Amino acid sequence: MSDQEKPKTIDVRISEIYDQLTGSERRLADVVMESQSNLASFTAGELADRAQISKATAARFFKRLGYANYNEARILNRQTEDWGSPLYELTGIGTKRLSQGDFGLHIAQDLQNLTRTAEMLDAGALEEAIGLLTNASRIWSLGFRNSMALATYARALLINLKPDVRLIPSAGMSFGEELASMNSTDTFLIFGFRRRPAQLRDVMEAIHEAGAPSILITDMTAGRTSQLATLTLRCHCKGHTMFDSYATPMSLINYICSGVSQSLGDQAVDRLKEIEQLHSKLDQLGAPMVGKEMHKT
Repeated sequence: MSDQEKPKTIDVRISEIYDQLTGSERRLADVVMESQSNLASFTAGELADRAQISKATAARFFKRLGYANYNEARILNRQTEDWGSPLYELTGIGTKRLSQGDFGLHIAQDLQNLTRTAEMLDAGALEEAIGLLTNASRIWSLGFRNSMALATYARALLINLKPDVRLIPSAGMSFGEELASMNSTDTFLIFGFRRRPAQLRDVMEAIHEAGAPSILITDMTAGRTSQLATLTLRCHCKGHTMFDSYATPMSLINYICSGVSQSLGDQAVDRLKEIEQLHSKLDQLGAPMVGKEMHKT
């Protein structure tokens, strides 16, 4: 079956009409996206119960997505989006077996992810994210598992622009110690890509209760977790082979941080100048030692 013949995946169908959904339909949409990797294990009634809606509303929702009924949605989702853990992909369980492919197809998948995300993300939401980070007295960058790498990259960019940017969780520290001083003037930049540990939701609940705004950058499968965020930015990150691709969130981080730089204006310029001066001093301190070591050899 060619790409043109393949039916749209359920996350794409949802994203296309998400803004048009009622409140109850959005709750079900969030549950479905969060359960997408194992949707076949749920009945329509179980999904409805998790979303706290009626079975009739659930039935109308799947028809609105273009399916004859939930059973068809479940079957097609298994055929078209049966992607989960790397072990699943590597062992080729199910209808789709892993092939090595080539680098061209790998890049093509990244380009598709970037394009689909660009079409989906709202310009107003991006401006809101930039504003929250620009105006924050302190920024916390947070991520677990693979998301930690994204949080680290975001912190590395933002520390060039603002003086108080913290990466959590720190090695050997508890969240109670880290977050004891958080308040409503802070902004949390949270990365929550699959598979998300249960602790992420607990931490986000604590942030929400503290009144601190949060930006969640995540994939298409985050549902209930996204309800705790002030703002959610979703990325397509399907990989061509066994691992998810993070090309899209990396690009999004770069864009948002560049926007913060422009919003800060002279404030960012002054900080970068100070950093460059310190680089120069530190380089001068290090150079003679390097020269001595080279002379000895």
